[in-house]
Amino acid sequence: MSSLPFTPQTVLLTAALVLISACSSSGEDEPDTINPDTMNPGTDTTPPANPPLGSSEDAQYGFFASRASDYTSGRVDRISLNDGNTVDGMFPGTLSDIAVTTDNENLYEIGRFNLDYVTRYDPSDTSIVDYQISVIEGEEVTSNPQAIAFIDDTKAYMTRRSSDKLWIIDPDPETNAEFKIGEIDLGAYDTDLPNMTDAIIVDDKLFVLVERLQELESGSQIPDKSGYLVVIDTRTDTEIETMQSPGDLKGIELLVRNPTALQYNEETGEIYVVGRGNYFKNEMITTDFHSGGIEVIDPTTYEHSLLLDDGTDDDNEGYFVDAVVINANLGYLLTYKEFTVTTLRTFNPTTGILMDTLIEGLQDVDITLIEEGPDNHLWVGINDATPGFYRIDLATGELDSDRIATELIPLDLVFISVPAED
Repeated sequence: MSSLPFTPQTVLLTAALVLISACSSSGEDEPDTINPDTMNPGTDTTPPANPPLGSSEDAQYGFFASRASDYTSGRVDRISLNDGNTVDGMFPGTLSDIAVTTDNENLYEIGRFNLDYVTRYDPSDTSIVDYQISVIEGEEVTSNPQAIAFIDDTKAYMTRRSSDKLWIIDPDPETNAEFKIGEIDLGAYDTDLPNMTDAIIVDDKLFVLVERLQELESGSQIPDKSGYLVVIDTRTDTEIETMQSPGDLKGIELLVRNPTALQYNEETGEIYVVGRGNYFKNEMITTDFHSGGIEVIDPTTYEHSLLLDDGTDDDNEGYFVDAVVINANLGYLLTYKEFTVTTLRTFNPTTGILMDTLIEGLQDVDITLIEEGPDNHLWVGINDATPGFYRIDLATGELDSDRIATELIPLDLVFISVPAED
């Protein structure tokens, strides 16, 4: 499609940065201060050259959303894996609450709380913006888009955390007005908002994660009830009855509260959900704050169980905030002790055993993301004196000695392989 004109929502190409509060802009109850006492493992920041991945002619890129240390700005940068993991390009700057996703061909930037846009970029040429489209309508103050799950180049689903309407979209519209092609009402999942976040597609089913947090007058939110996994038939765009809820709701009532990460692993054939519990210790919740863990769900039968419990207030390894399942025997778990203090651990996705051995240099530091790369490495985003990425060799479990330095703090990461032109 030809490039579309920007809407009035456009916030790119800002010459002067607009200050915003350092509190969470995704609408969750998060700390509003920045702890400068982060650990710097002090490794070499000059990465060695890596051999090309896949086809010698394909371009392998990583695209990461990033933010300034004071939350005043954000940006998407590009890393060339073929060229020694060097940052070789960047897209126009914006504010800090952004994420990235891909349909495996295009790069999408999601502007979240009070930004409310989706921008599509050309992954090969960082000067090309296909479109930027507002995802707010009517009397909405913010829709707070979170994730996009793609069917193909004509249909996808977008979660909107500050709305009860899940959007059905055309990711390649001829005009801005043709971007939204439908919606699904998830308002039944809570009395205020369902707080939909992540979404994935497995076969012909869309799985949508809803947190169901209680909204307080102060604007903060607390996990006072279990989250849900809503299942949608993508052929009819209607909700599927899973028979996994004690009440009238059709979705899967989760065993964990405050769910965040959602992943499907093809090798195991299972869906994994990470629940954070009451990890900010809001005292309106008087029961055990550790009401999270890793839950495993069968995408066909919808049967589910708690694979790994996050423990109790008296016996725990920290709150669970993210996980990546590599295969049936290896998973990585990010645990949270307090603001900017996290630890990367390994676990067995089959047995649910959390390993005692820790990864040197990745304990009690500010880890901002974990993502499996196409280079058979786990990429670990770090916020310290020199923000950037570490990489763990998935074949050996060893932390590579190279460090990929970045100008801003990495928040989100996707990979795209661009085939060479004929």
